[in-house]
Amino acid sequence: MDTVFITGVSRGFGLALSQALVSENTQLIGFGRTQGEFSGHFHKCDLADQETVGLVLKTAFLEAELAKSHRIIFINNAGTLGPLKRVEDILPAEIHRNITANVTATAIALSSFLSATKKLDCEKLFINISSGAALPERPKASWSLYCASKAGQDQLIRTVAKEQETQTYPTTLINFNPGVMETRMQEEIRATPQETFPDVGRFIKLREDGKVASPEEVAKNLVGAFVRRLAFSNGLTYAPGDLV
Repeated sequence: MDTVFITGVSRGFGLALSQALVSENTQLIGFGRTQGEFSGHFHKCDLADQETVGLVLKTAFLEAELAKSHRIIFINNAGTLGPLKRVEDILPAEIHRNITANVTATAIALSSFLSATKKLDCEKLFINISSGAALPERPKASWSLYCASKAGQDQLIRTVAKEQETQTYPTTLINFNPGVMETRMQEEIRATPQETFPDVGRFIKLREDGKVASPEEVAKNLVGAFVRRLAFSNGLTYAPGDLV
């Protein structure tokens, strides 16, 4: 049996992943503020609430009976884009919530997952859903918190991948950059005024030119790599084109 944990399962890429992974041989466990159409075992969890996220994850790992799993996968998908403002206009509480939801929650999830699976001699994979916004050559005005937090996630994965090299039963960690997908986040981006986000026209044109992939299409690509049992290289960043 495979056990797959996914954060942010109520809609978008998280929901598409869960639907692509449905199988009698897969135990699906999801996390989110709302369940939406997710049909697996659901844990209500606000990833911006650092006081409770660790407890929710610990409970989920215990209930999953991980020792019975042949393969365990954690997909760190949930994230928040906003606020899309110039940094001097962002309130301290908004900064705290964004960094907590994107970076702190990722670190807590990764720490909790590795602790719960450390002694298990099976295939283990932690996938962080990354973004082009993490790349040093792609800063975007009014995206300061999102770009910084996604870059922080990526480096966290690369660093912990190094730590896993000396473990008896190591976990493989990767970043996966899905590219531009038609999600609520993209809707939020395209609705941002140009005076706030000067590059908004590029995202509108991508949609008009049919260059925005559906979450279902990208999910099928990633899940196909699981089915083929692709050997991911520890610490690397992958894109859909790498998994064909």
